[in-house]
Amino acid sequence: MATVSGTGSAHAVNGRALLSSAGWMAASHVVAQGVAYGSLVLLARWLSPDVFGTIAVGTAIVYFAVLLIDRGTWGGIIVQPELDRDMLARAFRRCLRTGIVLAVAMVAAAHAVVDQFASGGDAAAVAALGLCLPLHAISVVPMAVLQRSMQFRRLGGLNAAANILSAAAALLMAMAGFGVWALVARQVLLSGGLAVMSSVLCLRTFRAEGLTADRRRPHLRPADQERWFFVFAVTLVLTLNLDFLVLGESANATVVGLYSLAFTIAMAPCIHLSDQVGKVLFAAAATAPEAVRQRTEQAVQLMSALLLPLLPVGILAAPSVLPAVFGPEWEPMVVPFQILLAAGVGHAIVNCIGEALSGCGHIAFRAKVIVARCVVTLPLLVVLVAFDGMRGAALAQLISLLAYAAIYATAGARRAGTTPAALWRRLRPIALTVGLQTFAGCAVLLAMGGSGDAGMTAACAAGAVGLTVGGPLLFRRVGSVRAR
Repeated sequence: MATVSGTGSAHAVNGRALLSSAGWMAASHVVAQGVAYGSLVLLARWLSPDVFGTIAVGTAIVYFAVLLIDRGTWGGIIVQPELDRDMLARAFRRCLRTGIVLAVAMVAAAHAVVDQFASGGDAAAVAALGLCLPLHAISVVPMAVLQRSMQFRRLGGLNAAANILSAAAALLMAMAGFGVWALVARQVLLSGGLAVMSSVLCLRTFRAEGLTADRRRPHLRPADQERWFFVFAVTLVLTLNLDFLVLGESANATVVGLYSLAFTIAMAPCIHLSDQVGKVLFAAAATAPEAVRQRTEQAVQLMSALLLPLLPVGILAAPSVLPAVFGPEWEPMVVPFQILLAAGVGHAIVNCIGEALSGCGHIAFRAKVIVARCVVTLPLLVVLVAFDGMRGAALAQLISLLAYAAIYATAGARRAGTTPAALWRRLRPIALTVGLQTFAGCAVLLAMGGSGDAGMTAACAAGAVGLTVGGPLLFRRVGSVRAR
């Protein structure tokens, strides 16, 4: 009999190793998303907002279906003390069956979905996005095994390759005049690339770890933890996509498209940085729970030092940069973007505490908190969207995030072995830096009297202060983590 046991036996979880793993995940995402967002700029110039709105609604449905495919399998594999081949095979078959059934259902419901949430959109494009579901199902188990084994260099590489391939294909198709199908191909090729490459890399891990069938002991599954992982994942995606559905109910595909692009860019710090670093924190917490307090405080401080100084720069520069980059027809997204950027940065920082809680056995707490946030967010959206459209939707996300962050900074921090006071001591110098940036930026803005170049000049002033004051702090913190 041979099994794969906890990752700690094979992989050191010291500060240097964690920084290296986080660096690979973040760097690969910078490369991948640099290509992806670069292509997005070009696609936004070639495709109309209603095309983006149609795909935004279809992608939101794909995200929900992906969670039904996973059903906590990913998290359950990572926190399971031992794995065997039969266990993983059962999980793979379960995910694939669910993916195929949901893909068929998505195709059947495409016309009704478009009529309800993206009037005037292309139902065939939404139906085609259903291909993403069985492809994602193939990648669930391989990706979880790679993460559990701390194979973050491989994970980062395959993620970058899949994103680059899908973005390049979308650009070529848009140039050839395929319209909405360029965005469809982008999503399908991304899912397919991850499925193929993760399966190949996972087979190599199986051979290296000596994973074989285990038929002599009862099969154990962390069913309770899987259920809580599932509840958390479903509710989180629902909470972050409620605004698309509420907007789609009260507006047309153009408004949804404007908001979706603002949301995509503003949430990039969370989705494409913090979530990637969080995968490392999650696996490390499951492997070495005795170091959770230290790692949580370090992660919150590093993420804050990296992202918070960018917040005033992004807010001040948005009115000049966004219309210049995407075109004047995208100007209505500026204010929603500014509000959502604050929510995105806040969520990225809070996520560092959340991933540590997931790894050290507090996924039930995390799931209950996100359910409460979802319950609060829905009525906020209904009221604020009716009052102020896209701006109201963005404000609802920010308000709910503030309450969410307060719970994590108190009850969540204590469960991670730290305290609100300890977190504040780590964040105090960063808060001072952001305060100085805000003061400098606003002073320049007022001095120039709101002229055409005032926003960019103020953003540059805020950036200079952040680099001067916050740069040395960030380098010192990185050095202290590497030394541990």
